[in-house]
Amino acid sequence: MEDSRVPSRESWQQAIEQAGFPAALYQSLDLRKDTGFSPTAYNGQESGFELYLDPAASYLESYPDIAEQVGSRDKCVSFRWGGDLVEAAAAISCGAVLARLTDGIYFDPETGRVFTADTVLDGIQEDLAGLI
Repeated sequence: MEDSRVPSRESWQQAIEQAGFPAALYQSLDLRKDTGFSPTAYNGQESGFELYLDPAASYLESYPDIAEQVGSRDKCVSFRWGGDLVEAAAAISCGAVLARLTDGIYFDPETGRVFTADTVLDGIQEDLAGLI
């Protein structure tokens, strides 16, 4: 995403709700300041994931093949979770909504798939169906 598009917790939460995902971000989340584990409820279950806001250039060093899709976007939010499937569902759905909200891209380094803001919500449905 572009730095100017980093959303507030409130606008991100509203977009999550509008997309129909059962995720509730931590009340005091500040994407610009918070790093590491972020408590997040998913489908009424307490869960969470790690998230980090970093310069996009730091990821392009490891994944130069996505440089064209990244374009002028200068920020990257990365999500990490453990083996818990609820954590995975929360991270995937919240990440997809964030990409859509900010006109970002959604990149899964494990599969190499890249989704645009226009295709991300449809693109993650298969991943979510396999989790919950």
